[in-house]
Amino acid sequence: MECPRCKGLMMLERFSDFFLIFYAWKCINCGSIMDRTISLNRRKSLAAAEPQPVAIR
Repeated sequence: MECPRCKGLMMLERFSDFFLIFYAWKCINCGSIMDRTISLNRRKSLAAAEPQPVAIR
C-alpha cells in the first residue's frame, strides 16, 4: 500500500489501548496512520468541502 501523504510504504500494524485492539496501516517514512474510521471521516469532510451547485432563477 502507498501512503497518500508521502507515497512511502505502508505496513499493517497492531494498535491497542486499555480496552480496544485494532489494526491500521502506518507509513514507514512519515508515520501517517490510516484505518477505516480515518478514511471514512476524510471522505465525509472532502464531500462537505466540495462546492455545492447554486440554483439560478
